[in-house]
Amino acid sequence: MAPPDLYFALIYARTSTPNQWVEAFYHRLSLEVQSRAAPMPGLRSGSLYFPTAGEALRALKLGLPRVRVLVPLYTREFLHDPPPDFGDRLYRVGDPTKLPFVHPVLWEAHLPARRVNGLAQATSLGKSVQEYLDCGMAAICRLNAYTVELKRIVEELADRLVSAAENPDRPPVWLVARSEPPVLARAPEVRFLITVVRADRRTPDWSPFGTGSLAERAKDAAQRLSLLPEIVLATTSPASPNGFREAAGVLLLDSGVLDDPLSRPAAEQILRTMPPWMTVVMVIAPDHGDHAARAHELAAEARTLAPNSVQVARDDREFQRAVVEAVAKARRNFMHRRQTSRPWEDLR
Repeated sequence: MAPPDLYFALIYARTSTPNQWVEAFYHRLSLEVQSRAAPMPGLRSGSLYFPTAGEALRALKLGLPRVRVLVPLYTREFLHDPPPDFGDRLYRVGDPTKLPFVHPVLWEAHLPARRVNGLAQATSLGKSVQEYLDCGMAAICRLNAYTVELKRIVEELADRLVSAAENPDRPPVWLVARSEPPVLARAPEVRFLITVVRADRRTPDWSPFGTGSLAERAKDAAQRLSLLPEIVLATTSPASPNGFREAAGVLLLDSGVLDDPLSRPAAEQILRTMPPWMTVVMVIAPDHGDHAARAHELAAEARTLAPNSVQVARDDREFQRAVVEAVAKARRNFMHRRQTSRPWEDLR
């Protein structure tokens, strides 16, 4: 026999570290739901929340318990790359008679204008709280000036979740009586490309230090700056004016490529033609012969080809420091270029 359902699951664009404001919002909402809950057969008091991406993935592998309502926190990052536990629901209009129901929250106010599942429910929370539509839930959670508004929204949302969870055979009023959602003000979507250049061109997954994919760690660093990262192999990087060259990004370079006569010409071409706002992290694997001496030689060669910014990582600690700095610098370079609208050459 399947265990009873939980009331709701809070889902957001997680990284490797918890978000304190999301966590505070979840605990407050959970307390309000528990204070209203009157579980019946097939339903138990409780909810789901995973603070980090790693915890969510481990739970998914074990199998998630069923919930009656999903509460996604919509942000640019969420819409760009929905968490795996939200599945394909972002653009799929929910069946009012089928569980789980979906009730999003506008964590950010200015999302890209697009039709996504549940925008009407999300915006309807702000009917009596204009600040929610103007600023988003994250700002209301952070600022003491919005204490009253926070209480009002959380209580309204808790009422909706409890009513929906305890009446699964009756479509929620907030789901049925929804009007056409407004088109929200468009915010710029700036992609951040993490381009991997390595001898093995089959996959960007690359773990020379044995501590997880370097590309995924770069992606995590970008997400912490609220960027929208995409991981690509150098052979598949877009080269059109609206693709590779109009996106901020970091290039992860396998030093072995420069030592390989077959791969080096392509790598040289990439380094010479990459936009000047991009940064490079060159990774020298520990098993590279004559590690220390060769590191200096390869670094000098890479800096000759791409004089803008090349950092060297010879171990796990160096990589973590280098990639965080490289992501921040690439973002800063790109934003400076957009503000000045100067030619590439002016940024070198």
